[in-house]
Amino acid sequence: MLLLGAERELILALGIVAGVFIVSLFQLWAAIFGLILWAVGAWVLTRAANFDPQLSKTFGRSLRYRKLYKSAATPFAAPQKFGD
Repeated sequence: MLLLGAERELILALGIVAGVFIVSLFQLWAAIFGLILWAVGAWVLTRAANFDPQLSKTFGRSLRYRKLYKSAATPFAAPQKFGD
């Protein structure tokens, strides 16, 4: 599910990290950094959600199954063994 055009979990985590900079450090440079972090991060997450709305879940799944789906760019590659 999307929030502000990005994945809900990622945008909320970004908000928490930016909020830590803005509120808890209580410095002007930290507030400016937190706002810039929020703006750039929200833009990046929105662009990623336009590409794939469940990008983080898809990426994590691809990392888990990477050993099962090894790429072979030639017809002469050795056959893959599945089920190990």
